[in-house]
Amino acid sequence: MSLLSGLLWAFLRRWYGGLIDDDKHPVLGGRGLQSAVMITVMFGTFVVKCSWWVALLLAVWIQFQFWSRAIGCILDCGRSLVQDKKSYNRWYRVPLDWVYDKLGKQKYCGFYDWWYTWLRYGLPMIVPAVVLRDWGFIVIGIASAPTYFCMWRVFEVFPDLCRKMPRWCGEPKNLAEIVYGFIFGVMLWQG
Repeated sequence: MSLLSGLLWAFLRRWYGGLIDDDKHPVLGGRGLQSAVMITVMFGTFVVKCSWWVALLLAVWIQFQFWSRAIGCILDCGRSLVQDKKSYNRWYRVPLDWVYDKLGKQKYCGFYDWWYTWLRYGLPMIVPAVVLRDWGFIVIGIASAPTYFCMWRVFEVFPDLCRKMPRWCGEPKNLAEIVYGFIFGVMLWQG
């Protein structure tokens, strides 16, 4: 069942990441339907572990705090040198900037995106980890940066192979969404 859950979530994450052009298919490409499906699937997984209302709250929390938060600036995994703090418009930029200032490091490039990704995906997972007493949710959160960064590296090391991939997985972000969705699904089922 873990494998099936992983495959389902690989699809769901990629679907949510723009698999279907919402201009051509407004219903299937719309965030409302996608969110409703993802919440329903999570609810079904959580309801066997806790009461229905806690399961619903956790599913809604994960959907809107974990999956639905914009991440555009970090998708280049530190390769841009022209981004500034406006690109990183979430509150966890503030403590990260403070640490970078104390260390005298250049912000908004390089491994800044790694740490930003960890905060962006890791912090929302504290809630389900505490509520369900399952620290696998923290693993899900910290798997984010290695997944996105590794997929960029795959495309850099094997550019000819990657150019031959279909559009739905033929970009580092797209492949990372599939892999990360799979990790999420497997870990969700394991918990």
